[in-house]
Amino acid sequence: MIFCRRQSCLSLLTGAIIGCCLIAFVNQFLHLLLHQNTNVVSATNTVKNQSTKNVIRSFVDKIVIDEKGKSLYDRVRILCWVMTTPANHDTKARAVKETWGPRCNVLLFISTEDDPKLPTVKFEVKSGRDGLWGKTREAFRYAWDRYQDEVDWFLKADDDTYIIVENLRYFLSGFNTSKPMWFGHKFKALIKNGYFSGGAGYALSREATKRFVKEAYFNEKICRKDQGGAEDAEMGTCMQNLNVSTMDTRDSQGRGRFFPFNPDSHYNPGDIHAGDYWYWDYIYYPPTQGRNCCSDSAISFHYVDPNFMRMLDLFFYQIRPYGVLDQRPAVPEPPPDVELKATRWFAPPKPTPPSTLPPPTTTTTIKPKEKEVKAAPDNNKNNITVVSSNDTKKN
Repeated sequence: MIFCRRQSCLSLLTGAIIGCCLIAFVNQFLHLLLHQNTNVVSATNTVKNQSTKNVIRSFVDKIVIDEKGKSLYDRVRILCWVMTTPANHDTKARAVKETWGPRCNVLLFISTEDDPKLPTVKFEVKSGRDGLWGKTREAFRYAWDRYQDEVDWFLKADDDTYIIVENLRYFLSGFNTSKPMWFGHKFKALIKNGYFSGGAGYALSREATKRFVKEAYFNEKICRKDQGGAEDAEMGTCMQNLNVSTMDTRDSQGRGRFFPFNPDSHYNPGDIHAGDYWYWDYIYYPPTQGRNCCSDSAISFHYVDPNFMRMLDLFFYQIRPYGVLDQRPAVPEPPPDVELKATRWFAPPKPTPPSTLPPPTTTTTIKPKEKEVKAAPDNNKNNITVVSSNDTKKN
């Protein structure tokens, strides 16, 4: 037992309390400092270890998708393969990777050279337009062989095509991928059943892709086996020979979803006359323009340069009017020609412009009198003078 004077005990007690407080303060300070340093180190390591793919993925993940969208992502699985060239890897293909590409379930870039930055799938085919069909044949076979159990639909797009992937999922959700079908912007020329514009992009069901790889790839009676030919028209021939339906992709109001040109060209297409522009002679269904040009579930636009691609992404996914509700039905209403029985549309002939010349007039010109010739005398008639004149003619 320790005895002490009152003042001494008070001093000892006070010192002990202060000491405990100092120790507690130091411990708390050290804990906060350690915790802060841990967070800084962790964040640094996270940034350091992020790959380009993860950076893009995190950008895409900033878009808030509701439960309906998340459900479609898992239910309507889309493989997107993008036709590109080495000259476009750092420009057009990069823009695809930074915008709509990662929203696909699987994204592939098909090229003639390796590029780990994208990355690309390299095929030994011709460069330029002469090799487009060769790339297409190899790309669908490659995609089917590796991803047939992971996806439901196979989309082909160019590196200057912008795809609204969520609208593509929404549209395809109304169809059965086990049926032989393909979808895009429909042309009526060249192929009896029509075919889809390569630039606007087109999607094949699982069954259509399976038939293409299993039945047509090695059979030149069904599909062209060399690399030449127009890619989209050759695919149209293949699909027709395989009994794959070339579907109507318009909405229930007849507005288009896939577009072979940029938005401005379809909003303001100019005069529509047969023979005035090849597009009017090719399209299968009647065009729409102005504010009625495009479905509210539009899917694709072509000839979109990298800057405009990023601009579209800004307006579609970042700038959104507050309070605007999505009132589309859970499943899209069927298009007007869902049974593929509609009569093909033909553009009206170009009207003849009015003439700026005065209207033609009819006049009669009489030549000067010829020399008079006296007829033979006739006792019963007077002498007759015969005058020669020209027929009436138009000026």
